[in-house]
Amino acid sequence: MGRNLLIAITLIVSSFSESMVEKASSNWIVNPGALTTFFDQLQHLQSEKEGIVSIVHIGDSHVQADFFSGTVRKNLQNRFGNAGRGFVFPYKIAMSGGALDVRFRYSGNWQYCNIMRNADVCNLGAAGFTLTSSPNSTFVLDVISKAETDAAFNKITLLDYYGSFLPSQVIGDFEPQRVNDRTVIYFDEFQDSLEFKPLYEGNMRPELQGLVLENGLPGVLYHAMGVNGSSTTQYLKSNGFEKQIRELSADLVIISFGTNDSYVPTGNFSAQRVKERYRTLITRLRTENPSISILLTTPPDHYYKRKYSSKNVPKLVDALYELAAEEGVAIWDFYHVMGGENSILTWKSEGNARGDLVHFTQEGYIKQGNLLYEALMGHFTTR
Repeated sequence: MGRNLLIAITLIVSSFSESMVEKASSNWIVNPGALTTFFDQLQHLQSEKEGIVSIVHIGDSHVQADFFSGTVRKNLQNRFGNAGRGFVFPYKIAMSGGALDVRFRYSGNWQYCNIMRNADVCNLGAAGFTLTSSPNSTFVLDVISKAETDAAFNKITLLDYYGSFLPSQVIGDFEPQRVNDRTVIYFDEFQDSLEFKPLYEGNMRPELQGLVLENGLPGVLYHAMGVNGSSTTQYLKSNGFEKQIRELSADLVIISFGTNDSYVPTGNFSAQRVKERYRTLITRLRTENPSISILLTTPPDHYYKRKYSSKNVPKLVDALYELAAEEGVAIWDFYHVMGGENSILTWKSEGNARGDLVHFTQEGYIKQGNLLYEALMGHFTTR
């Protein structure tokens, strides 16, 4: 690295550090210039009422339940338009939990894998899960029973391999097409509940990595993809996440890891090692998505085993500031926004965090989602 470049990076990192308390604690995005293209796309959508702005939010259990990400989705769609529910996945088949506004039922025999188990023998995408069907497999998608916003769809894209899945008992007519090796189904009437059965092509068993629901309207698509217990270590095991994010035409990727990366004894933690894993993730993203905007969210304050205030999180936050300066990405520093060290105790006393002092209540995640939305809009409206 050249001396002048090294000096420049050092000055940027120093500037980030100086702004940490002033900017982050007052709920601002640090290095918002990294989001200029994304903000321009939002402005075009707002002004012209045309097109779709696609956001992919990846992370751990803080994202998988979708209270946090779902709040950001709802707020953005209320302001800029609702282009559809976006990515959904039948986590129930994989013995895991997902968003409450989308319901799945299933029958028959299924197999699954994810980035937390047998990732080395499985084809995985951005969601970190893959389902493998059998001839008797079925699943039902229901976006009406618990929906908070209009999630009816007239287009569905199946992230499928080795065959596909087709709906039965459809209202009106539908036309399945094969587009870029994916099954895309167009309906002439809006759907809100469908049963799917596997469609075999040869001897391979059809696999499913998720579904994308759209309604044909201009607006925001917000795809949330979380894996409970995951860290950057596990997510990097997904051999196809960067290509699948390209398939989703993502304009912005929000990266919300760090809790599990830092949930270890202090003596076993290296912020620099975690930082380099983040760098690898960013590099892989940009390989397939060179013009994408990237926003890192810092992990929240937590206690280790409910007894010890985490000393690792502030070290990781500092390392992520360094990384943001070096890689030209933006940061939303939730650690300082929520109050910094020991603030998880305050959030718990207010009913916003759970007794494990790691996770939040539904109300706490909604608060977090509102804060992120407000930070983004603060820069969008004043830039």
